[in-house]
Amino acid sequence: MKRVAFAAVPLLAIGLAVAGFVFLRGGETVSAATPEEVREEIIPKGGDPTAYGLSLSLDNTRGFIDYYESTALNADQQRTVDNALSSLKAPCCDDNPMSTCCCDCNLAKSVWGLSGYLVAEKGFGAEEVREPALQWLRYIHSDYYVGQELRNRGVNPDKYGLPRGDSCYTGRCELPFGEAGCGGMEILRQ
Repeated sequence: MKRVAFAAVPLLAIGLAVAGFVFLRGGETVSAATPEEVREEIIPKGGDPTAYGLSLSLDNTRGFIDYYESTALNADQQRTVDNALSSLKAPCCDDNPMSTCCCDCNLAKSVWGLSGYLVAEKGFGAEEVREPALQWLRYIHSDYYVGQELRNRGVNPDKYGLPRGDSCYTGRCELPFGEAGCGGMEILRQ
């Protein structure tokens, strides 16, 4: 009996070690990953193509904000934008949907401007707007999305210092996007 018990201990230890690195999510086997691996998997890169014909670039930010500030959408167009963005969390204040955010920060204005442009100028519907908006958000506020994916995989993103979706509540509104900020409130900080 003692011999069986001692043989089971190493097998149990190996099983626990493997369980610490591989677990089930929705019936699918997912490996725990580093932030760098997750970033490579889910974050778009500058220069990537988009559904609206512009390559991803921070240089587009000012144009999106200008579009938001200079274009009035009609009620149907605004409803389409709201429907597209209401299911996305605002990465700077993720207790709010992206359709409202908690304030008119440059991050929000850039997403609203892009979405308004896609609806008013390209004729996109809500479903067609959602993916480009998410692509843009993942690009400009990538650390938040890396942290969320790590959390989905059972890895605590806090140990990597990744944002928690609370930039607006922790005084980071004026920081550039790449520093878990909102890109500023007035002056664009990217």
